[in-house]
Amino acid sequence: MGWQEEGCGPRYVFVALPRPASPRLVFRPARRVSWATRIFAVLVLVLAAGAIGAFLEVVLPQRVAQLAQSESSELGQARAGAADTSTAVTSLWAEISAKSGLGLSPDQLSKDLALAKATEKSADDALSHVQAAQSYMAQADGLPFQFHSPSFIATDRPALQHLDKALQATIKLTHGATLQLSVAQHLNQDAQTIPGSLYPSLNARQWTDAARTASALSTDLTTQQVPAADPEALLDPLWSKWIDAMQAVASSAKQVSLASAAGQTQQAQVANRSLDTARAQLVASYAQAQNGAAAWQAKTIQPLLDTIAREKSAAGA
Repeated sequence: MGWQEEGCGPRYVFVALPRPASPRLVFRPARRVSWATRIFAVLVLVLAAGAIGAFLEVVLPQRVAQLAQSESSELGQARAGAADTSTAVTSLWAEISAKSGLGLSPDQLSKDLALAKATEKSADDALSHVQAAQSYMAQADGLPFQFHSPSFIATDRPALQHLDKALQATIKLTHGATLQLSVAQHLNQDAQTIPGSLYPSLNARQWTDAARTASALSTDLTTQQVPAADPEALLDPLWSKWIDAMQAVASSAKQVSLASAAGQTQQAQVANRSLDTARAQLVASYAQAQNGAAAWQAKTIQPLLDTIAREKSAAGA
């Protein structure tokens, strides 16, 4: 567009610009896939199908077989362990239950305590085999591309459950025996101290020795009261009364010794009467605890032994 002055004034000239050409639509034919690409795609599909087939027909069965073999080995060891420990724990509690652990001789206590510890360890080992078998079973059941669980799972799972229950009961009994027999060793030593050292010192009027013995005895009995009352020790509560009676004997003997050493005749006489009462109660409580051993065994121990026998039989051990 431009302008120019001419005659009477400026004149404007308008020039029409050409319209832009509309873009042409270009149609390109689709590229043809080469035969090499098609062959490559087919080969990939064939290889993938072959890999899946090989996994389903070769790898998967082999893995299941390996897990089944490992599970079977662990199951066999668990059954053997359950059989051995059940025999040992039955024999152990047959000896303990007759008079309780507190009625056994020192040699028998040491022997049974060693047996209880060894049996508890064996039961723990057998339980670890059960858990390992259950782990192999879970791995086999969790393998992909299986239409159903491996056949050994249906047959072995109930057996493992029965073994687990049997071994749990065995561990409870052996652990209780270990605790009870450990307490019994201390308490039997304390019980021997009374007629072997405390009473002779009192009869010989050796007040210093008697007071020292009574004080040490009372301290040791106090430390044994908590483990003796532990429910896991499976100890008849009647034995706690015997421990209390020994504690009363030690306390009264100490009072007699101190009063006699100080020349306090009246206090010594009162303490002597308390000592006589405590001595009579000591004898009575011991007899009562021994007489109640059978009832305690039938109430507390025998149900666990029955559980072990029943579950072991159900597991085929």
